[in-house]
Amino acid sequence: MSQSTNDVYPTALRLTLIRMLDTLVEQMGGLQRTLVAKGVEFADVIKMGRTQLQDAVPMTMGQEFDAYAVMVGEDIQRVIEAQALIHEINMGATAIGTGLNAPPGYTRIITEKLRRLTGVQVIESQTW
Repeated sequence: MSQSTNDVYPTALRLTLIRMLDTLVEQMGGLQRTLVAKGVEFADVIKMGRTQLQDAVPMTMGQEFDAYAVMVGEDIQRVIEAQALIHEINMGATAIGTGLNAPPGYTRIITEKLRRLTGVQVIESQTW
């Protein structure tokens, strides 16, 4: 039995994207750790905070780096949440998601094999 490109291509792209996002999260984690370290390093350096291009209140450079670290941490969580959504694959949901022309259990079998081959905990999409 041959498999539809409507199943294989999107699944291959999802698996690739999952791996690439793993690397992105690792790199973002490194950036966050560096920003935290800079927050400690510059904890005593006073600067003027700015609001709407106007001087506001004094703050430390450490506070500024800490704020950047928090923002990067939040973005890491957003990437992880988005990554979780693409673990659902459509292998075996041929013919517009109906599973037509796929043998019984094919979706479950191919999903399990992909998990073993890739180490990625993909989940099967629902067929209609």
